[in-house]
Amino acid sequence: MSDDILLKMRGVKIDGIETHDCFTTSEYMAIDHFGITAPGESWKAVEEGVLEIDGKMPINPSGGLIGAGHPVGATGVRQLLDAHKQVTGTAGDYQIDGAKNIQTLNIGGSGTTSVSFVVGV
Repeated sequence: MSDDILLKMRGVKIDGIETHDCFTTSEYMAIDHFGITAPGESWKAVEEGVLEIDGKMPINPSGGLIGAGHPVGATGVRQLLDAHKQVTGTAGDYQIDGAKNIQTLNIGGSGTTSVSFVVGV
């Protein structure tokens, strides 16, 4: 089962996502993976503002790897720190209003290693 189905079954509402966006295509694939759009329709979420900080499902309010840098080997730690800041209301200018649960997705190596966490209060 996909992450989004399991979380819905457990009644967990995700308020935002920090995902591995080392390439534009990586974020588009993540949009599909998280179930934000049907496969192949991730461009619609971009066009409709769904991913903006005040959108239905903010992605990378921190700026992601493109905005914050790509510390290979430490990317996942930075994502978890940003998720923690969101759920504790300490993210400053990139705070998602009312964020209680933030999901992360980190991809390593040649795409064969993926790790996802949900940080919540």
